[in-house]
Amino acid sequence: MDPQQEMIFRQYELMVNSSLQLTNWRQGANNFFLAVNAALLTIATYLYSLSPLTGIVIGVIGIAIAVLWHSTIIYFKALNKAKFNVIEEMEKQLPIPMFHLEYSHFKKENTKIATEIECGIPWLFGIAYVLVGALNILKFIKII
Repeated sequence: MDPQQEMIFRQYELMVNSSLQLTNWRQGANNFFLAVNAALLTIATYLYSLSPLTGIVIGVIGIAIAVLWHSTIIYFKALNKAKFNVIEEMEKQLPIPMFHLEYSHFKKENTKIATEIECGIPWLFGIAYVLVGALNILKFIKII
């Protein structure tokens, strides 16, 4: 392998590893948000019997966390897309464009992209927090 080709391959390898690291960070962020939401909903369930105002505050905080989680997923999606655009450009100088081929075969299967599924989870938590807030508002105004 000539020095130029070797340098291109090393940069390509660095970019692929960077993409893998990004995936690990994304999974770590999802695990963090999942734990925070599970804890917050547990607290909301406990506090429901105590103070409706606290429940309303937890509902608002939970909605904010769900929006932040969704935004974080979108950020990681955009960053990963940019990385794969660079990888695809680099693959033009390599014998086999592996990621491009894999993606073109994947698109033929017409499957849902993981990010679309992943974005649904914060929305589900957001709906749960709307319910927590609404129930506590109803309790506060003594409808229930």
